[in-house]
Amino acid sequence: MFSKTQKGIDEKAVFINDHIFEEVNKLKNKPGKDIWLYGGASLITTFINLGLVDEFRLSVHPVILGEGKPMFIDINQRVHLKMVNARTFSSSVVQLIYHLNRNE
Repeated sequence: MFSKTQKGIDEKAVFINDHIFEEVNKLKNKPGKDIWLYGGASLITTFINLGLVDEFRLSVHPVILGEGKPMFIDINQRVHLKMVNARTFSSSVVQLIYHLNRNE
């Protein structure tokens, strides 16, 4: 888990407070499945700016709010994406899946 306040290890989680790039790369090099990042804009921005995100899954819900928080903030450089899949669910939610396009 990534936390600004929690430290150490409990029975179910290891808390990562700093050295995010190094710690995430350690996790990526271990055997197992993909890492799923679910968090606020600040955490996601950190991962994007460190080049740690390989895939984006964006879900568009059929609701117009009129205001809200931006999806991405303080991104240091342009991030080129390539759409690899799009799905529409019975709820009218559309999921867009993009991979990082490292060729641009």
